[in-house]
Amino acid sequence: MNKYFVLLLLPLLIISGCSKDEIKVYDEPFVHINFNKQENVDIRSNRRDIVAYYVYLSSKPLKDDLYVDYSIINGDGLTEGVDYKVLTKENPLHFPTGIYQRPIQIQWLERTVDPTKDNTLTIQLDSNNLSISTGMPGPDKIQSKLIFTKTNN
Repeated sequence: MNKYFVLLLLPLLIISGCSKDEIKVYDEPFVHINFNKQENVDIRSNRRDIVAYYVYLSSKPLKDDLYVDYSIINGDGLTEGVDYKVLTKENPLHFPTGIYQRPIQIQWLERTVDPTKDNTLTIQLDSNNLSISTGMPGPDKIQSKLIFTKTNN
């Protein structure tokens, strides 16, 4: 019986000991933005709703409040008040100690867009008062901005 146990255990040890996709753990705090874990989102031109898009803080508890500066950048095909309204007036976003997400609310307005123009709206995280990394750790700064592309139905 001992021989069979070793024969069963050996392959399990070999399989569990090897991993091509090891996850690199980052222990530095960072802020990021996404919607349903995506950083590029299509918006239909006939939408008429208000959506909260969250900026997240990934960190151990901080000693001080965090303030995150952000920009709203629209392409030449979109106009504020015609295609969308930014309802959140708080800039920088204030993260009191113990708060790990804050919303930026956008109201989408119905309007057909010109497909030959740049119909994007970008929420870009610019900086913060604690010099915390913006975007996911690493050189690509993934999720440092959230890009919406408004498309016709």
